Amino acid sequence: MTVLLFEVARQRYGLDVSQIIEVVPAVRLRSIPGVPPYVAGIMQYRGSLAPVLDVSQLLCGTPATPRFSTRLVMVRHYTTSRTERVLGLLVERATQGVSDELGDLMSSGIATPDQPFLGKIALQRDGSVQLLTVERLIPEELRARLFVES
Repeated sequence: MTVLLFEVARQRYGLDVSQIIEVVPAVRLRSIPGVPPYVAGIMQYRGSLAPVLDVSQLLCGTPATPRFSTRLVMVRHYTTSRTERVLGLLVERATQGVSDELGDLMSSGIATPDQPFLGKIALQRDGSVQLLTVERLIPEELRARLFVES
């Protein structure tokens, strides 16, 4: 598996590149009233609007720090009717690049019902990388609000 690496609170995470459409520089987002704090806003992406999640806010409760390495990772996300939509993920330190040498993936052995998107962990010489599962990032109720069927 090949993953895009990024950091949150000095911990490394990864996204399977098969879920990624494109990585773009961070842009100013339009806020959305009445959504959870980890919904950073919406942005224009290739002629349509895409909701953006702040992954740092989602994982740690603190907004992503604007850095040169802060990026928007545009990923494929599916509505309840399995329609493909675009979702932006605001991540820090995404300039680490891609790794295809994760090694063996293993379960953390810890249940995380409030964060079902936390996937398996790869142990490496210089630390660990935890994978995020894009399909599980948004709770069903919020998915229906962010991706209104036309």
